[in-house]
Amino acid sequence: MYKYLLFDADNTLLDFDTAEKQALRETLSASPLGFSDEIHSRYHIINDNEWKRLERGETTREKLAVERFVRLYDEFGMDGNEYGAATAKQYTDNLAHQYQLMPNAEKVLDTLSRMGYKIYIVTNGITKVQKSRMKNTPLEKFVLHSFISQEMGCAKPSPVFFDKVTEYIGDGDKSKYLVIGDSETGDIAGAVNAGMDSVRVTNGRDVQTAATYTVRELTELYNIL
Repeated sequence: MYKYLLFDADNTLLDFDTAEKQALRETLSASPLGFSDEIHSRYHIINDNEWKRLERGETTREKLAVERFVRLYDEFGMDGNEYGAATAKQYTDNLAHQYQLMPNAEKVLDTLSRMGYKIYIVTNGITKVQKSRMKNTPLEKFVLHSFISQEMGCAKPSPVFFDKVTEYIGDGDKSKYLVIGDSETGDIAGAVNAGMDSVRVTNGRDVQTAATYTVRELTELYNIL
């Protein structure tokens, strides 16, 4: 039924939560703010809010990268405008060197590739970070192309993003595409907007979703494909 599998990257194939915490620890431990579980928790909330704003078209990726740290410093009584930009650059550099995978990611992509599926990445991530992380994982050999929103000039869940994907692939039959991701507001809403079927990867959580299918972890894709 499906020919093209459009995988989200972070928290679908790449373990972004682990990568984020490690990169944040390395960055903030060497900064005037320092690192603690409280700071990490606040950063996570601020960062999530900024990405939601990006999905709604209320900010840009370049502003997001700095603003999340400006807000973090401000919340802890420091001058975000003084430290935010430098911290943002260091964090991006540190994150680009985090290569942790989600459970069974390599095995699943290997199996699906052998089954004849065409595998692509669709991500709203930062180009420098995503290219570096993917290049240094064993997943790259299974991926035909990575569609990164920073390069494309639009982001999930915009239907324009997926129109550009189908245009590049050269097949406009939306019934042949399956979007696979963990984000309801990015991946699943994007698939709905584009008229494509989708799989919500819940990573063990119970969630409400508009996805065509739901799996708790990647090996359950075999039950669909």
